[in-house]
Amino acid sequence: MGAGRAGRRRRPRPARGLSDGDDEARGLPRRGGLWQGGGVTIVDELTLEAKRLAAAEQLLGHAFADRHRLLSALTHRSFLNEHASAVAHNEVLELLGDSVLSLVVTEALVRASPGAGEGELTVRRAAHVSTANLARAAAASGLVALLRTGRSLARGVPENVAADVVEAVLGACYEDGGLPAARALVERLLGPPPAEAEPVRAHAKKDLQERLQALVGRAPTYVVAHKDGPRHAPTYTADVVLGDHVLGRGEGPNKRVATETAAAAALAALADVDDAALVAWLGAATTPKERR
Repeated sequence: MGAGRAGRRRRPRPARGLSDGDDEARGLPRRGGLWQGGGVTIVDELTLEAKRLAAAEQLLGHAFADRHRLLSALTHRSFLNEHASAVAHNEVLELLGDSVLSLVVTEALVRASPGAGEGELTVRRAAHVSTANLARAAAASGLVALLRTGRSLARGVPENVAADVVEAVLGACYEDGGLPAARALVERLLGPPPAEAEPVRAHAKKDLQERLQALVGRAPTYVVAHKDGPRHAPTYTADVVLGDHVLGRGEGPNKRVATETAAAAALAALADVDDAALVAWLGAATTPKERR
């Protein structure tokens, strides 16, 4: 072994995963977010995504002590399938953010309306944390444009995925700055919760069925798409369906309100559609029983 080689001291490999504070990775010296050695340059994710992260911090009004949390919150699972360098997606942060959101909004409602009953507060909270409202906030703020996704979502981000990123960044913000930071972010993205419960259109299911029966001779069906939230205060999401067509989606603290809200959403969506166009669209629809 030559004297030059013998005189060099080899640095040990780090035992922990890469982070923004590591001075070396995989035994290679680091220079400003880069690891160089053997003719290969490895760029860490935080350096690659510096502009995205800076834009997100400005949008959210929170400078993250650990940007890995923010980057994970902005990463959809589909991105990991196509990028080997990505190490985490946002589903766990979304789960955490969902609980934090429920707590923050419930707290705000109770403080703003100390005399309101549980039922009214539950309905108002459901409206504020609904998928539709979260998705609107993600789009209006520009947050959804910062989400890292795979090619499967290249044509657009679905409403539920847009809503999920709001919950994920809230979870990341809570982990990074605690409850005060989470409260500030909810206020920034969603504003204050509604002062009163928005009334559901009475007899929406009956009105929708009558119109569809008269035009296409079929009645719609209602499907509970999913149930979220804690057991004592769930939020139901229901779709109103005719054949292969989803006519509307609604949310509520129970199945009755969720399906009635879905029917109201369908009536609103179809209000400007004339009968001939509606028949042309739905006339060939088949019910699940007919498809069998």
